[in-house]
Amino acid sequence: MPLEQTRHNKAISGDTWSQLLEFFNKVDTGLENYDAEGAWPYLIDEFVEYLNENGINHSKME
Repeated sequence: MPLEQTRHNKAISGDTWSQLLEFFNKVDTGLENYDAEGAWPYLIDEFVEYLNENGINHSKME
């Protein structure tokens, strides 16, 4: 199911919004330096998992 069609029934916390900017600044577009054991919010971990499961990766698109 496409990510935009999935339902997330929880509000997004201010902490998640703050860490989203940090995520985009620190993690490269190919996700090679993404650390699943890092302190990322669960929603960001789910997003990365979705990208990996569906083969959506910027480095693969180049």
